[in-house]
Amino acid sequence: MSEEWAAIVYGRSYHLDFRFITIPHDFDTKNTTWALQYILATTQQARNLANSPRWSIFKNDSYCIVGVTCMVRDLIETMVKDDRGRPLYVFVGYVAQLDPGRSLSSFPEYEGECLDSFKILYQEIEKVWSIKEYERDRRSPLLSQYQPLDRAVEIPPADLGDRPPKLNDRSKHPNMTYLWSSVHLQNKLLWQASARCSQPTSTCLNINGKPLVNSPFLNQTVAQLDGFQIKERVKTSVERETSIPDSSQMTTRPSLSQKISLRAREDLDLTLQQAAKVATASQELIGSFGDWSKSKETPADDPPDLQTNENNENNENNEEADSFGFKTKKSSSTTDENDTTNKQDWF
Repeated sequence: MSEEWAAIVYGRSYHLDFRFITIPHDFDTKNTTWALQYILATTQQARNLANSPRWSIFKNDSYCIVGVTCMVRDLIETMVKDDRGRPLYVFVGYVAQLDPGRSLSSFPEYEGECLDSFKILYQEIEKVWSIKEYERDRRSPLLSQYQPLDRAVEIPPADLGDRPPKLNDRSKHPNMTYLWSSVHLQNKLLWQASARCSQPTSTCLNINGKPLVNSPFLNQTVAQLDGFQIKERVKTSVERETSIPDSSQMTTRPSLSQKISLRAREDLDLTLQQAAKVATASQELIGSFGDWSKSKETPADDPPDLQTNENNENNENNEEADSFGFKTKKSSSTTDENDTTNKQDWF
C-alpha cells in the first residue's frame, strides 16, 4: 500500500525570521521538537548549500520525514531573498505516518541536484511571503493534510550485486555516526536502505564540507571524505530527555567516573547549544547595525558564512562617524588651536 504524505516546510518569509511554515495537522509540540533537531542540523555550514542540496531522512516509531535543505534559488527563480537582500535557504519535505516496525513501500526518489519532487512545496512559503510582524497568527504554522504523492516510487528490494552499505540505526550503534564519501550511487543506495529500514534511523546525504557535528544523524555522506569512518556522536538534549534507561541503568548505581563522563557530555552539549544561540543573536545584532548604517546594502544570507563583505565608504568630513554601532562625540575640553576636533569613545 502506498503511503500518504503531508508537507513540512521550515524557512523564512520576506519579513519574518526562520520558523516552521507548514507542519502536518497531527503534529504536536513533541513531534515538532523531534523534527527540528534534524532540520537545524542540515543547515550547518549553510554557505556550502549552493549547488549542493542535502537530502535527509529521519524516522522514529510514528513518523518518517524525507526532505531537502537547499538554497531557495535551486527551487525557484523568484522570492529568493529577504527584505535585507540576503539569499535564502530552506528545508522542504514530506511526512508519512508509520506503524512501529514497518518500513515504507513508496518513497520520493533520490535525484541528487534535481529537486523536482520538492519544488511544489515552496508554495507554502508563497502563502505567507508578505506577512508582517504585527499581523495576527504571524508565527502560527499552516497545517497540511496527508495525501498520495505523485512522484513517489516503489522502493526496490536490496540488490546484493550493488553491495548496499550497512546502514546504522537505533538498534545498532545509536551513539555512533557512520560516514561515507558522497558519491551518487552510494547516496542512492543509502537512501533506499534508509527507506527499507524498519528501525528508527536517520541519514543526511551530499554534505559539501565537514561532517555535521553535534548532530542526531546516524548516517552521513560527505564530499570531502575518503573511505568509510565511524565516529562517536554526542547525544543532543532532546535525545537525552526522551531516552529510556535500560534495566542495568535502573538497578545499578553509576560509578563516579560514569557520573563525571555524563556530566561532561551534558556540559559540552549545553555549551554548543548556547554557542548556537549566541551566534543567532549576533547575526540579528549585526543585521540591526546594518540597518543603521547609511552605506549601500550588500546581499547576504542569515548565517555569517553566507554574508558577503560590505564595502562601506566612510565620510572623513562626518564629525560623528559610526564605528560598529558605537559613536564618538566631541570632548568638552579644547587643546591647541590646530586640533579642530578632539573625539573620545563613549558607550
